[in-house]
Amino acid sequence: MISSTEAISLLLVGALWGCTNPFMRQGSIESKNTSTINTSQEEGEESTSVLKSLFRLSKIKVWLPYLINQLGSLLYYKQLASSNLTLSVPVCNATAMVFSCITSFFLGERVNQPGRAALGVILVLLGVQICMYSSSES
Repeated sequence: MISSTEAISLLLVGALWGCTNPFMRQGSIESKNTSTINTSQEEGEESTSVLKSLFRLSKIKVWLPYLINQLGSLLYYKQLASSNLTLSVPVCNATAMVFSCITSFFLGERVNQPGRAALGVILVLLGVQICMYSSSES
């Protein structure tokens, strides 16, 4: 049987991962649009790419969601050490997708087919529920 603290921890990991993904995407796009790095003809593409990545990480809208996302990863690895692996991985990944969809919606990101997205969220949540139920019986 899965304990309530374990279930909350798994959902928290999914929330930390999922809620930060849209913010990292937005921060990365904004910093990409405001990038003022001048690239000379002499520099290679690799060094230019590294400079652009470092410039993006200097923006708080990129690194703060990234830091929160990594805190979710630390909690995830802690959970992997103490919980059932066949339950932890699908629950965390599925709830991350659900939280990512919900956060994107609240941020006003455009969804091409909202009906399909809502159906996908419902099916994922149903699958997570089945995983949790089946692990509690064994």
